[in-house]
Amino acid sequence: MQTADWIALASLVVALAALAVAFYAIYKGNRNSSVATLVTLNDGFRQAWSRFISAVKAEDEEAKYFELAELMNLLEIACGIQSEKSLSGMSNQVVKDYLEQALKLLIGNEYTNQQIPQMLHQPSTFINIKKFINAKRSHLSVVIPPEWYQA
Repeated sequence: MQTADWIALASLVVALAALAVAFYAIYKGNRNSSVATLVTLNDGFRQAWSRFISAVKAEDEEAKYFELAELMNLLEIACGIQSEKSLSGMSNQVVKDYLEQALKLLIGNEYTNQQIPQMLHQPSTFINIKKFINAKRSHLSVVIPPEWYQA
């Protein structure tokens, strides 16, 4: 082998190492981004549930409906993030589990079952929630009101 061949081989090894480092950095970046999204969603849900529960306790029907709509909008965003597979690792599983539990809670509540169908103003309203429910129906252990996913 000539000197040029050794230089080419060394360059190939360095390029492969650089490629491996780049892939690792992308992998870690995606995981960090997923965790940041999870933390943001957690805070958003904590605040949304708190406002909704406060409105329920205050027996303010207008505020209660508004806060439920805001909670549903946040659920719509989270279902969209989950369905487009934007999350990776444990963040993805935590969000899936949370969404399933939140939907079970909302589906099991008489008030929300009366109010949510009234929020469906057009077929695309809560489309990501509908997609999540349809994808997870065999895993959800509750009967989902047809109005939630067929409207």
